[in-house]
Amino acid sequence: MGILDDLREEASQKQIDLQEDTLLKEKLEHNYQILILPKMQQLFSYFKELIDYLSIIENPIEIPEYSKRYPQMGMLYQQNYRLSTDKHGGLSHYDKLTEIYLRFNCLGNDDNEETFSHHIQHKVEADLEKEFLSSHKIPFNYDQSFGSNKGGAVTFQISRKIPVLFKFSVDYENSLIVLDIQNHENFEQRNIVINPNQIDEDNLDKLARYILRKDDDFLRMEIDDASKEKIREQINLQKKAHADELRAAAIREENERKKQEINNVKNKIKTFFDKISK
Repeated sequence: MGILDDLREEASQKQIDLQEDTLLKEKLEHNYQILILPKMQQLFSYFKELIDYLSIIENPIEIPEYSKRYPQMGMLYQQNYRLSTDKHGGLSHYDKLTEIYLRFNCLGNDDNEETFSHHIQHKVEADLEKEFLSSHKIPFNYDQSFGSNKGGAVTFQISRKIPVLFKFSVDYENSLIVLDIQNHENFEQRNIVINPNQIDEDNLDKLARYILRKDDDFLRMEIDDASKEKIREQINLQKKAHADELRAAAIREENERKKQEINNVKNKIKTFFDKISK
């Protein structure tokens, strides 16, 4: 086969790849426009109406025990609902929705101080506590004392302000919607993959009841077998890629070790000949 034949075959394969890529992009855009966007608009409209009603009623939801981790936190009140379509609190074009943010706070009432004290005996545990509070976006201060405790005790002043987030985002490549929940209950951070056809009035009502703490059961939206299989394939691909990376790293490490052994032998030989030549 000549050089022209090689180039002709390579160019033909390139054109096929470009056509397949174009078809895939068209399919994903079609899925977004037909399957996902109407559901994202339905979500936004539903929560917009829900928040409008809640702002009129103005009755905070009581939370007697938000978390067993901090029993001294006391009664909290769920309020201050906000809806946006980007992480900065703004609103994007209604016909281009890819993210929806429902935010609110769980706060102490006027009878409680703005913060409460939480005592940690050891510095290592205090470092973990700082990491936990920071990851959940809970404001805090702390005082560290070096006394009889070898590691030093730490007293935290933790805010009675828990920021809660329900974030809906489009998984464009898989034509799915992902729901991330942060701090709604017991500092939870959970992730739910939703098939667009599961977003209907019944499931929206279940979700709203969960958000407003009328139902204790956690919302579970089961996805169909095809979507599950797609997710499994993604996980397997990620595992394979990770395994390949580990294998490549092990090979590089072994090659480096062998190279070092060869260099050590060379150095010993050189040292030997240097000695006998003197």
